[in-house]
Amino acid sequence: MFNRSFEEMGFPPGFEPPWWRYFAVLVWGVAAVLAYRFYWVITTYAVNLFFLDEWDIYDPLFQASPWWRFFLEQHGPHRQGLGVTIVAWLLKGAHWDSRVQAYAIGAAMVLAMALAVRLKAIVFGSLCLVDIIIPVIFLGLGQWEILLSSPGPSDEAFALLLLVLYCLAWIQRRAWFRYTAIVALNFLLIYTGFGIFVAVITLALLAVDCYQKLKAGNGNVVGPFLAWIAAAASLGSFFYGYVFNPAADCFQFPYRNFAAYPWFMGLMFAKFLGIKHGVVFPSLVGIAVVIVLVGVLARNLWLVLKRGMAQGGILVVAILTGYSLLYAAAAAVGRVCLGMGAAGASRYLTLLIPAFLGIYFHLLMRRSGYQRTLLMSMVLLTVLPSCVQRNHKEIEGFSAMKHAWKDCYRAIENVQYCDSFSHLQLYPRPPATHLQDKLNYLKQNRLNLYANAQ
Repeated sequence: MFNRSFEEMGFPPGFEPPWWRYFAVLVWGVAAVLAYRFYWVITTYAVNLFFLDEWDIYDPLFQASPWWRFFLEQHGPHRQGLGVTIVAWLLKGAHWDSRVQAYAIGAAMVLAMALAVRLKAIVFGSLCLVDIIIPVIFLGLGQWEILLSSPGPSDEAFALLLLVLYCLAWIQRRAWFRYTAIVALNFLLIYTGFGIFVAVITLALLAVDCYQKLKAGNGNVVGPFLAWIAAAASLGSFFYGYVFNPAADCFQFPYRNFAAYPWFMGLMFAKFLGIKHGVVFPSLVGIAVVIVLVGVLARNLWLVLKRGMAQGGILVVAILTGYSLLYAAAAAVGRVCLGMGAAGASRYLTLLIPAFLGIYFHLLMRRSGYQRTLLMSMVLLTVLPSCVQRNHKEIEGFSAMKHAWKDCYRAIENVQYCDSFSHLQLYPRPPATHLQDKLNYLKQNRLNLYANAQ
């Protein structure tokens, strides 16, 4: 706890000096500036035009399907869940203006950041200067693809938001509320994009909780046991009607070169740190981060087993680091066949955020001192470059191509020609998604790119 140092100096428990509150103002000030940058990028560069996966994700819109179809819809290896369900409802009230999706994703990211700050304050005590690392981690523009490109709201942004809420659920004091929240959020995460990996964490932690309560002999095992049954049922329901559909056509498992998996993971984490050029150096840095994460996860899992589930900070760190490692490993398995260049995809960065947040929280559990301050400062300096990088060359180029495609198609209505003219392929196999029929529908009903047509 941050207050520990004041108590050690002879102040009463809970004491906070008057100037301590200014740290909170600074943290929220940095958060507000970075949140506004998200808003400015969306307002300036988002284009009202469905792109790539969005033509499939929002297919139920064209069929006037009920909301549960959006929730259960499978696209690629996962289902769409909460994110697409909410955004589809918003789209209906905005003439299918796809910029609504960008604003919803931005709002989800900002809310996730705010909840992470709240999580830190609950578990580790009052905000301090170095806590600016939280908005820096969450709101970097390196992940610009989730705002302006095609992965949709469920894959990353809403999964991250639900994950932070899931961490908050585990530290609730009232048992009935804690287990109810865990089961509900676990269900939503399983169905919402890459939140699926939380299922493994939930089943493992609830099993440990049951074991420890049985071993102690004075705990009520009914709550965690029923929660485990509900979590297992949630995971089982996910596979009802499920068809495994890897996102990469070249997918194979196991891959011919097993060493490619950690290499791919390393490049993902290097990209998060803003290292864009080269191969050897980024991979070495990224693999070092992976090793640190594995060590942090192992340490905190051991402490959970030793000290029990009541240790909120330890539990949260284990969840955050374990989740990002599972996600990165799955991304490597699913995407390594595309080559190491695929590891640098902007949209992958979002679900690596929990890893760095977990490392920071792990350092907060060390006793106050120069060593802890130095390590936290090093983490801040390490992640800061990825946040301050503007990425405007990529953003402006992509936005310009989408504008060019939209203007071209509204003028001549030829998909193939506009793909060539704008240097942007709107969809790789147009007949597979009935692209022309959907474009005709949009024109007839003055939706999406035709919403402002005169």
